[in-house]
Amino acid sequence: MWTRKEIKESAKRFLGKNYLKAFFVSLIIALVGGNENIFNNGNQGRTAVSEGGSFSGFSFDIGGININTSQAFISSIIDSIGIPGSLFFMMFFGVAMVVILWGFRVFVGIPIEVGGRSFFLHGVTDGRADIGQLASIFKSCYYLNIVKTMFLRGLYNFLWFLLLIIPGIIKHYQYKMVPYIMVEEPHLDSGEAIQKSIDMTKGQKMDLFVLDLSFIGWYLLGSIMFGIGVFFVHPYYEATYAQLYHQLKKSPAYQEFETV
Repeated sequence: MWTRKEIKESAKRFLGKNYLKAFFVSLIIALVGGNENIFNNGNQGRTAVSEGGSFSGFSFDIGGININTSQAFISSIIDSIGIPGSLFFMMFFGVAMVVILWGFRVFVGIPIEVGGRSFFLHGVTDGRADIGQLASIFKSCYYLNIVKTMFLRGLYNFLWFLLLIIPGIIKHYQYKMVPYIMVEEPHLDSGEAIQKSIDMTKGQKMDLFVLDLSFIGWYLLGSIMFGIGVFFVHPYYEATYAQLYHQLKKSPAYQEFETV
């Protein structure tokens, strides 16, 4: 039905003409948390801490006014409101930051992620490599349906990974095609889109796993220079999976299944 060499060659042909655009789009996808390389996701969402593991304060600007906090400043707050109050403040601040970041990921990151997949899908199938696709979901009347479907897909996958690693990996590949399905059929109900992805990847999960394995060398090579190089590999990965979706969709086995 498809071979790794075939879809990778197709991805290379696309990148040969559109690499700079593809690099920009894949970089944005990664920055909003949409990178789906199962061997690279562990690098997402790291927080910066000092080498000694201690807090030394932070500094930022608001309206041109520099606000600088230090250990002495934090200590003065603790002295004024007490330890219980400080713990409550820190807990409230932590929860608020999680909610803000979660909201950004769901309502901004997900549409950009799907828009990025639209760029690659249209690019490898009909040659329309339009960076404007990144923002296309925000203008879609199916915006909320796409956000809901992608959110549920991520939630289900997360819960499966909590259960056991192997089932989580299997579900990861079963749900792999959901973003591309939402690009082409944004009207589909969440359950229908997820089930369609499961149907498309039936009997393909080991092949998808091996396909990911074939990128390990590239990502290891990209890890040189403090990991910056991995961003130059992402376009190759994204273009390959967009081509794979195109191949799976038109495969005789899947077409026959769709007519049942």
